Amino acid sequence: MSEFRFIVVKAGFLLLFLGLTLVQFLSFPGQFEHMRRTQGISLLIEVALTIVVGLWILCGQVALYFLWQIVESMRRQQFYLVQNLNWIARLLMCFKVASVIPAVLFLMLVPEADDPGFFVMLTIVALFLFSLTATTSLLKDQIASKISK
Repeated sequence: MSEFRFIVVKAGFLLLFLGLTLVQFLSFPGQFEHMRRTQGISLLIEVALTIVVGLWILCGQVALYFLWQIVESMRRQQFYLVQNLNWIARLLMCFKVASVIPAVLFLMLVPEADDPGFFVMLTIVALFLFSLTATTSLLKDQIASKISK
């Protein structure tokens, strides 16, 4: 039964990774091009949004890879090893980078804004990322203290 749970988690990670890749290369670039044509945003803003959101999604993809490695160490019952602590540190760095991107998007889009709904959503996503960052930092500290004993 326990092995089945690890398979389900990894399958979820794989499907999420594929979904993020689809969104990264097909959905957002097309959405930003549509916004430029219909709403009149500049080509520079379109390109900048495509790059920033692409990097944000890349952070998610890299985080999923790190989570995959952490889950694999759990499956092998090697969670409390220094190697796993390194994966968690990398995951934390990924969350930190991803936490900065909403602020960048906020600053890029405020001059073009005509609807506060997007900024409310962006704030909620930023708070969620901050919560993930803080929790992962606490997790890393707890594992580090257990390893050092």
